[in-house]
Amino acid sequence: MSDIPAPPPPPPPAAPPDGIGGSGGSAGGGLPWELRDRYGAFSGFVETVRRMISTPTAAFGEARRQGDLVSPIAYAVLVGWVGILGERLWSLVIGSSVLDLLPTQAREGAALGFALSGVGLAIALIVAPIVLLIGLLIGGGILHLFLLLFGATRESTTGFEGTLRVVAWSTTAHLAQLVPLVGGLLGAVWSVILLTLGIVSFHRTTSGRALAAVLTPVALCCVCIVIAGLGVIAMIVGAVATGSH
Repeated sequence: MSDIPAPPPPPPPAAPPDGIGGSGGSAGGGLPWELRDRYGAFSGFVETVRRMISTPTAAFGEARRQGDLVSPIAYAVLVGWVGILGERLWSLVIGSSVLDLLPTQAREGAALGFALSGVGLAIALIVAPIVLLIGLLIGGGILHLFLLLFGATRESTTGFEGTLRVVAWSTTAHLAQLVPLVGGLLGAVWSVILLTLGIVSFHRTTSGRALAAVLTPVALCCVCIVIAGLGVIAMIVGAVATGSH
């Protein structure tokens, strides 16, 4: 009896397919939008948006680190387009409400501007994909530069491609524009949060360095705007002073 070999140990349980079951699948397995052949385009888009909203940290962990760069870029353009559509539609709705409150004479003049706004909406929706794509590339380049300056890419294995993917998935924040009046502010805060979480996940850095790289260009932009504004005010004051003499 002692010569009978022991039975082999049972095999480990099979892991669920990427993105199905559990908390979202293995790291880098792919978000539903990247697995459109499994989910379908519409369901993959909706499910990716849901995960980026409800569990962004897990969603960034699922996103692929390399290959198929078209998917995150296409997602960014599509989400941005929806956000622009929502923001412009709300502008038309609010503008129409204000138009009804104006006196008759003022309403006639404002009606022309309102009609032109509708034409502007159509043009904006046509041009938006190109603008969003250019903005994505420029924004990714600027962010990556500051990531390098703050040493946030020392442990990274994804490089600029990783930063571009983070920016692309973080455009989910553009959907905040579907909220009237406060959508812009909400989207700005949400974007900072998503970018920070994505950088930490993709570049294996600290939240402090990620947040510094995200906020520094914003702060520099605000400083430039303030300086430019002060310059304009100084020019106006100087012109008025010269004219008074």
